Amino acid sequence: MSYYTRTPLIREFVNKVPQIIVKHEVLQPGGSFKSRGIGHLIAMESKRISSSNPGKKIMVVSSSGGNAGVAASTASRNLNLPCMVTVPTTTKQIMIDKIRSRGANVIVHGNQWSEADAFLKDNILKDFSHPESPIEAIYVHPFEHPLIWEGHSTMVDEMISDLDSVSLDRVKAIVCSVGGGGLFNGILTGLERHDLASKIPVIGVETWGCESFHQALMANKLVNLDAITSIATSLGASQISPKTLEFAMKYDSKSVVLEDKDVINTCLKYNDEYGKLLEPACAASLHLGYNPQLIEQALNCTLSKDDIVVIIACGGPTVSLNDLTNDLQRLSA
Repeated sequence: MSYYTRTPLIREFVNKVPQIIVKHEVLQPGGSFKSRGIGHLIAMESKRISSSNPGKKIMVVSSSGGNAGVAASTASRNLNLPCMVTVPTTTKQIMIDKIRSRGANVIVHGNQWSEADAFLKDNILKDFSHPESPIEAIYVHPFEHPLIWEGHSTMVDEMISDLDSVSLDRVKAIVCSVGGGGLFNGILTGLERHDLASKIPVIGVETWGCESFHQALMANKLVNLDAITSIATSLGASQISPKTLEFAMKYDSKSVVLEDKDVINTCLKYNDEYGKLLEPACAASLHLGYNPQLIEQALNCTLSKDDIVVIIACGGPTVSLNDLTNDLQRLSA
């Protein structure tokens, strides 16, 4: 059974200039783009272990703020592998339930993802590190692994295939939400493979309170945030991947940072118009579809009706409509 699926590229926000085309990663088996990269990592590592140590049992162990855990548990179930996921206390119960529903064991520890990850490494992975252990663990980081980026890069292959009837010179940007940088790295990996990384800029979108990508670009170095205060918890990596900063500096990538309230309003508006419930991390990038002037500001240019911008709807089934309305009331108080 496949660990990811090809997703559609659909023109939306049709009354806007430029043409906005959305890549719908919410349709992945795990509900987000992470099914691509995390599924690829688990599949490749499972093959490697089975080939080099045929007598070993395999277990998938992952740390996550939510979406990576769902992707890991979904891929593990499809590949018939046991799975254990550590999550911080900030992870919503709806996500913990989704991970458990796919057969994974969930351990809740720490106030943010980095603490859950440290607990996993210090207290779980070491049990499988002994050469005589009958089990070999596949450690799944939410975003930091070349195999993960390679898996995510398949969405670029699909985009290029779906845009074969138009000149790629018309594609003026790809917009994506940035947490730790796995999606960003996957997009740049795919663009490099097609010799497009220097031709199509990538705009990374965050919310204030988890803007580690923006801070790194401003400082020209990695920046570690003291705390994650944004409501968009799926973007809550205190520091981006070193590879993300490397890519961003090499290809002059752009950054847009939004207010939580604006992103929640976009969640509600998109649900009203398209009947799709988005988590704030996903709505952050789609907010630029409603506000293309933010794209023009980031690119420092004026776009025409013939220009195309691709927005990655990264997915993530972490919220209910009640969650969003309650959050908006709190933010508006």
